[in-house]
Amino acid sequence: MPYVALTHAGRIHYAERGERRADRPSVVFIHGAGAGSGIWSMTMARVARNAHAIAIDLPGHGPSALGELATLSLERYRDAVGELCGALCLGRSVLVGHSMGALVALEAALAWPDKVRALVLVAAAPKMPVDPELLALLRDDPDGARIWLAEHALSPRAKPAVRRGFLAAGAAAPPEVTRADFEIVRAADLQPRLEKIACPIAWLDGADDAIVPLACRQGRRGSVVSIPDAGHLLPIEHPAAIAEAVASAAPIDASRLRA
Repeated sequence: MPYVALTHAGRIHYAERGERRADRPSVVFIHGAGAGSGIWSMTMARVARNAHAIAIDLPGHGPSALGELATLSLERYRDAVGELCGALCLGRSVLVGHSMGALVALEAALAWPDKVRALVLVAAAPKMPVDPELLALLRDDPDGARIWLAEHALSPRAKPAVRRGFLAAGAAAPPEVTRADFEIVRAADLQPRLEKIACPIAWLDGADDAIVPLACRQGRRGSVVSIPDAGHLLPIEHPAAIAEAVASAAPIDASRLRA
C-alpha cells in the first residue's frame, strides 16, 4: 500500500498497478464522493495490462490523512491530485474521474493544461444536483444513506451480488467527510469554464443513472457514450467499459481489455 508524504496535501495513499511505459501515458483514477481508490480495482486490473495506473485516495478518504475538515474543497482535492502526480513524476497523464472525481479532474485540466493528456469522465456532468433526501440521510443516518445509494445509484438491472458487494464494502470515508463531499458537488458549477479545457474529453454515462439528471448531461463538450444496463456506479457495474474508454483516450491495445 504505497503512501507519499506531500508538502501540502499531507500523507496520501494511492493504489498502483502496471508498469510505466515510455510510449504510453500514466492513467490517474480519481474516486467520487465518500468513496476511495478501491472502487477502481476492477478497472485498474484491466488498464494495467497495457499501461501504468494509479488511483488516489483523496484527503480524508481511505487511509489518506484528512487534515482540517473545514478546508475540504474541490480545489484542495485538485491540488492533492496534482501534487501526487508531480511527486511520482508521472508527466502528461490521462485523468479518469467518477462523479465528484470528474469535477476534480476538470479542475486539474483547467489548472495544468500541459499535464493532462485527456479526460475520461464517468457518470458526471459539469454541474450535478444532490438529492435533498440523501443530504438529510448523510446528516442524520449515514448507514441509511448507504442503503439509499444502493437503491438509487445502481441500475435496477444490477446483479444482486453487485448490490450486496456495495453494501458489504462499507464507507471509505467518515460520515462528515462524505457529507462535505456531497456539499462540494452540490455547490460546483464548471459548465461556464468547460470550453477552456484544451484536451479531449470523453463522457461515460450509465443509461440508468438516476443520480445525474439527463438535463444536466446536455451540452457537454466532447464525446459521449451511454452504457446500457448501468447506473451511477459504473466503476463497479461496468469496469470494462471504462477501461475501453481509457484505451480510446490513449494509445493502448483495447483488444486485450476484453479478456
